[in-house]
Amino acid sequence: MNITVHHGGSDVVRLHLSGDLDLATADALERLVLNTLATHHPRRLVIDADELGFCDSSGIHVLIKVRAFAHRHGSTFQVTNLHGRSQRALAITGVLEKLTSVSEPPPPPAE
Repeated sequence: MNITVHHGGSDVVRLHLSGDLDLATADALERLVLNTLATHHPRRLVIDADELGFCDSSGIHVLIKVRAFAHRHGSTFQVTNLHGRSQRALAITGVLEKLTSVSEPPPPPAE
């Protein structure tokens, strides 16, 4: 898998995935997301799956994990441009809507 990082100013970071998101590549996406969140502190993190060929259960798991990481860093999160087998895999597992709708981080706890 190849991941290209696009910065839209300080507000948005878009990670464009091409290839397969599976057991062999999920850790690379996780590390890149953690590094991106810690370094750039984007208000919005977008995973662009336009060229994602395949996403197995490891890939689905890491997408759910990086969504949680983004929220803990105060960033909104969204997977965009899913299609084909990847979209079907997320639909079958019941996480398509959760990952493709813009999700806001939870509000900070009241003091």
